[in-house]
Amino acid sequence: MAVREPDVSPLTRHLVHAFLLVFAITGIAHLELLPFSGFRLFSEVRGPVRTSSQLYAVDGDGTEVPILLDQLPLGYRQSWRLIPGMEDMSVAQRDEICDAWARPLREHGIEVTTIRIYRIVDDVRPDGPPSERTLRFECGGTP
Repeated sequence: MAVREPDVSPLTRHLVHAFLLVFAITGIAHLELLPFSGFRLFSEVRGPVRTSSQLYAVDGDGTEVPILLDQLPLGYRQSWRLIPGMEDMSVAQRDEICDAWARPLREHGIEVTTIRIYRIVDDVRPDGPPSERTLRFECGGTP
């Protein structure tokens, strides 16, 4: 005795076709619309130069101490995302963010007068030039 497969409704067929069409369009047009993706992040070749930012707390003598956001309390760990937008912020807004980064250090008895944010350009090739470090912002004040 043959088992008969249930019929697929026309609505289900239309939904599957629409899903596949949107999936194909996002791939062809390189659109990043979740859950659809053009997979740009995985398919593009990355160049030999990498840019990042580094934070340093500066004490009264000018000594710099690196601020590692991953070692600060949980609420600070994603705050690196604020750095690219700091160019468009007012000085008061930047000072407020920098003072927030300095607060956990001050609570542990570390003197912090300002925060320096450097732009780091690294060449990842083995024979590439050394890293370039450029001061982007100096913000925050003595509490």
